[in-house]
Amino acid sequence: MSLIKNSLIALSCLFIVSCSMLSSPMDGVNDQKVESATIAETIKTKDLYGAWAISDEDPVDFLYLAVFLPNHSGLNYLTIDEKDGKPESEYSEYYTWEFNEKDKIFTMNSFKRTSVINGKAPKVEELNEKTHYNTQLYMLGNEILAIRLTRPGEKYTFLKMDNATYQNLVRDNPDIPRLK
Repeated sequence: MSLIKNSLIALSCLFIVSCSMLSSPMDGVNDQKVESATIAETIKTKDLYGAWAISDEDPVDFLYLAVFLPNHSGLNYLTIDEKDGKPESEYSEYYTWEFNEKDKIFTMNSFKRTSVINGKAPKVEELNEKTHYNTQLYMLGNEILAIRLTRPGEKYTFLKMDNATYQNLVRDNPDIPRLK
């Protein structure tokens, strides 16, 4: 378990290095949940607004949030917890974003990254990184279920969070933006 946990922490550091998109333990998470969904033919920028999540509980609990605000600012937030529920590591990346509706390309312009590992003092990095992702939106009927962001070697399937669940989840963390 310790080896797996340390490996996940090491991979989480890669999350910080690679524009907040971690490739290994999150690849494939949520794939089964979107198997029966249909892929939207068109995606409007407003369809992306809100909170999206990837989470898993085995072997280590983690939650990866992506928040896309209407003012085109965004935050990726990753927390890795011990089984007792105490945060072990937290990572935040702040960016502006844009979406090309015609080509379905999501672009992040990252400008700040913060990491807190094992309760140590936060490490803050100023950035100037641009990353592009191909985008698919998964629908169940008329409801948006998930978004998939991909680029070579990376695939992330985030489930859409309803606003009430998101607000409840982040209520004790003033650094995470609120949805209106």
